[in-house]
Amino acid sequence: MKNLKIKIICGFRKDQEITIDGEEAHKAYYLFLNPDKRGVFNNGYALKGSDIQRIEPDYNSTMGWNTTHQLDEFDYTEINKLGLDVEFRNLLYKAKEMAIEKSIIIKTPLLK
Repeated sequence: MKNLKIKIICGFRKDQEITIDGEEAHKAYYLFLNPDKRGVFNNGYALKGSDIQRIEPDYNSTMGWNTTHQLDEFDYTEINKLGLDVEFRNLLYKAKEMAIEKSIIIKTPLLK
């Protein structure tokens, strides 16, 4: 599955969560690691790095589930069967590594 979605959490309310495509995860990590920088994502959201509190998989958007759906053990079983847990782990690791390297090209899609 190549349509992985990432959730950027900027606060405690639901309206402070932003979903982006997995191919832009490295941008989110770059901003997180450089709080004085600003960035714009393909969906139009613009963020300061200092506003990002957490970056995590967005299982609901990836699976096409309602955003208000609370995941339960059956959902996690389905996610594990599809191998999404491993895909997300690999994606987030790769995104973090790209963001740490000073030679990254931010406009390059991550999942090419």
